[in-house]
Amino acid sequence: MTQGKNKLLEQTVNKFIEMVLSKLIDAEHLQVRVKANLKDLLAGKLDALNIEIFGFLLRRHLRVAEFQFDIGASAVNLQSVRHGKIELLHPAEGSVRMAITQEQLTAFLNAELPFICKNQPREVQLQQVKCEFRESGVIAVHVCWINGKENNYQTCNSLPQIERNASAVILAHQNNEANKIPDEYVNAILAQVSEILSFYDVANRGTTFYIQQINVKANKIIVQANAYIKQFPSN
Repeated sequence: MTQGKNKLLEQTVNKFIEMVLSKLIDAEHLQVRVKANLKDLLAGKLDALNIEIFGFLLRRHLRVAEFQFDIGASAVNLQSVRHGKIELLHPAEGSVRMAITQEQLTAFLNAELPFICKNQPREVQLQQVKCEFRESGVIAVHVCWINGKENNYQTCNSLPQIERNASAVILAHQNNEANKIPDEYVNAILAQVSEILSFYDVANRGTTFYIQQINVKANKIIVQANAYIKQFPSN
């Protein structure tokens, strides 16, 4: 009987947190799973909390395919949940996994091109950008640009690396082409990608990330990190 009550209460807490998060986070779908015994659940104490978010609006013009939080032992203010707010009673530790498709990243960069290149040299005009994730681990950025009246096409390859303190993803590029786009443009594009892969948007919402792994596959890049969570991220 106790096990049945425990399961029912877990499901109730799941639905409550899902309902509240759906109002705080712009996502296509999300799912919450809590794990705790009956006594701890009644006090808001959780052994584990898993949050899976699909189609999460990470920043303007960018929805990511998957964003998953796995949080360890934590305590949630159940009173605040009833009032439509997720509040941790103390910071918690966990992990996060984010997956982005090359189509999502390509659409974001093209939508943001006027802002990305706002302060770059006027004689060059970027027309289009396309991202390609390769099995070798390389992120290829294909750029179409105009210098004067001439159309130019160029591919810039970058191998993502994790900064020594695990706080960021570094994207450096090498280009030996004679007729190449100015480095300032490529650096501006890669800086945006680096911020996204480094979880900068979510870190600004109350969580610190320590990146552990980057896995580049055909059509998808997956970043995994340890997380120190002060509060739930929201838009």
